[in-house]
Amino acid sequence: MTTQSKEIKKYFELTTDSRGIATLTFDTPESKANVFTRAALLEFAEHLDALAGDGSVKALFIESAKDNIFIAGADIHEIKAADDKEIITAFVRQGQDIFTKLASLPFPTIAMIDGACLGGGLEMSLACTYRIATSHPHTRIGLPEVNLGILPGFGGTQRLPPLVGYAKAMELIIGAKRLKGEKALKLGVVDACVPSGYLEFKKEEFIEAILTGNLKKKLCCSRKGISWYEKLAPVRKIIGRMAEKKVLAKTHGHYPAPLAVIKVMEESFGKPFKEGLRIEREAVTRLALTPISKNLIDLFFISEKLKKETFSTAGAKTIQHSAIVGTGAMGSGIAWALNNQDIDVRLKDINNDSIGRAIAAIRKIYEGIRKRRRLTEREIALKMDKITFTTGYEGFDDTDFLLEAVVEDLTVKQQVYNEFEAVLQPDAVIASNTSSLSISDLAEKLDHPNRFIGMHFFNPVHRMPLVEIIAGEKTDEQTIATVVQLTKRMGKTPIKVKESAGFLVNRILMPYLSEAAIMFEQGEDIQKIDAALLAFGMPMGPFTLIDTVGVDIGGKVSEILHQAYGDRMAVSEIMTRMVEKGWLGKKSGLGFYDHKKKHPEINKRIATLQQGKIQLDEQTICDRMLLTMINEAARCLEEGVVANAGYLDMAMVMGTGFPAFRGGLMRYADELGIDAIVIRLGLLKTTYGSRFTPCDLLLAMDKGHETFYGGGS
Repeated sequence: MTTQSKEIKKYFELTTDSRGIATLTFDTPESKANVFTRAALLEFAEHLDALAGDGSVKALFIESAKDNIFIAGADIHEIKAADDKEIITAFVRQGQDIFTKLASLPFPTIAMIDGACLGGGLEMSLACTYRIATSHPHTRIGLPEVNLGILPGFGGTQRLPPLVGYAKAMELIIGAKRLKGEKALKLGVVDACVPSGYLEFKKEEFIEAILTGNLKKKLCCSRKGISWYEKLAPVRKIIGRMAEKKVLAKTHGHYPAPLAVIKVMEESFGKPFKEGLRIEREAVTRLALTPISKNLIDLFFISEKLKKETFSTAGAKTIQHSAIVGTGAMGSGIAWALNNQDIDVRLKDINNDSIGRAIAAIRKIYEGIRKRRRLTEREIALKMDKITFTTGYEGFDDTDFLLEAVVEDLTVKQQVYNEFEAVLQPDAVIASNTSSLSISDLAEKLDHPNRFIGMHFFNPVHRMPLVEIIAGEKTDEQTIATVVQLTKRMGKTPIKVKESAGFLVNRILMPYLSEAAIMFEQGEDIQKIDAALLAFGMPMGPFTLIDTVGVDIGGKVSEILHQAYGDRMAVSEIMTRMVEKGWLGKKSGLGFYDHKKKHPEINKRIATLQQGKIQLDEQTICDRMLLTMINEAARCLEEGVVANAGYLDMAMVMGTGFPAFRGGLMRYADELGIDAIVIRLGLLKTTYGSRFTPCDLLLAMDKGHETFYGGGS
């Protein structure tokens, strides 16, 4: 017989059966996720106190009533809102103390993990005696706190190493790795992994073993623990220095949290557990008070909001059969993203050689995933079997989504649509991966323009998470809803932007790249400009980026934007002359850099294109490039190209690599101060030309003492 706790609780339900088996079920009311708020932690502690005093309890199972979610973590809102050291310290200490109380219960405790088990959710699970996870794809297990500019603060840095080893724990925490159930079992993070439907059977198996005293004998424990050599101080020092080197190579020191993880684990190793918690607590408190953590948490909230966006009130169609026309780098990348979600893909190009290269490119992406042991050879083969190809127009009868990724030419693209309207069903969605052409113009000659839309992916597709969704004048709501749903299914983040030349990201990015080219043309050094922007936090210098995208592509987009927006979109003659010489960047071997070398060097002949001898300080270089981006971004907000500053910032972070630790472009603008931006743009206008004229929105915000995020300053 089951008896329920008499006291009504808000977050948890406790039941204890006649065998003395207790089950504590987490079910946050009016929420799809379970999160350890301060109130939830206090209630959890009350249950633990009651259980500790109940001599009849033989074991405790902790479960979730939510679908696809075990425990998403601690309440980030409380960390974000706290701006006082004592408040954060108290919150972190509370979590540590309560999970220590869980670990001290006088009977076995088992976390039943089915769904996301992240951050504080995993830290709670690590405090349990055992962990059972499901093999369902929705189960992801990890400590992703460094992505928020902090580190695990409820004991994660102390409890994970004894399970998986010192070096592996450091790798998992620094890398914010999210493990599938099977991988977590292999590493020793969990003690069993079963399909979702067998979770209750596994629970009964555990109960029987607990009641008969045979649990430890029955467990095929994979806990590797701390290796003997990891107990040697010199070895740990080497592990730490290697980890630090990797972190600095990736972050250039802009993100303190990964480095803090290394320091905490080094300082706490071998010390009493309580002392280790103190070291962890002090580190997470310091990090949580930094602007970097606040910015990263803000971006996380914007990301979560975007996940819920549909950008349409209509119902979406589920895509089963897709087709890609044009099998270059973008077409093959998009084909992979569709195929990776087990959507049938039919490739179409003018010759089999192009198709063969595309299939090889798709296979290469899968091969990289296989090497990371995330897919088996058999799983890849099954996916690749869903890819078919043709140079004709047969086999498209059941296609419900077609994406065109051919050359950026209005006439060529319209010809593709004309040919395919004859073979596609009238309700099949047609999308273009255009980066700059008008969606309404592209759809002008279609019989069914309502099912046409822009989907602008970024290169390389398998790494870049952003997709701009652009509706034309006649695009209907169901088409918008369908491609938004499809984009999310592909593991991408969709952002709906208003139809305008360059859309959003390219419109803001191209003035930045053009200004770099103009400064070089005037006599400034390529490496000096690249170094200045790398120091700012950009993932690569502007000239490296131009070479990567393609000098010809950059030049063509610049011309399109210049035609649309006039002289403020200055076009550098440098790129035009480089294209004439065949210096197209990485794809030709020569651009601003010589990519034929093992390590790229400056193109020795590029200096012949310079027309001046200007020398600038680092601040002026950054101002000329970054303030022109802010100016154009403000115009985009003024024109309603994107819904708000938060979505714009997320687009720039995901689409261009704008440094997340700065919170995004408009968050950076707020930090500079709108008044300072207007003054500095005015000085640049006087010195370098009218393209730096502050836009009307910036002038109005300056006059009204407003900011992009906070209203009044």
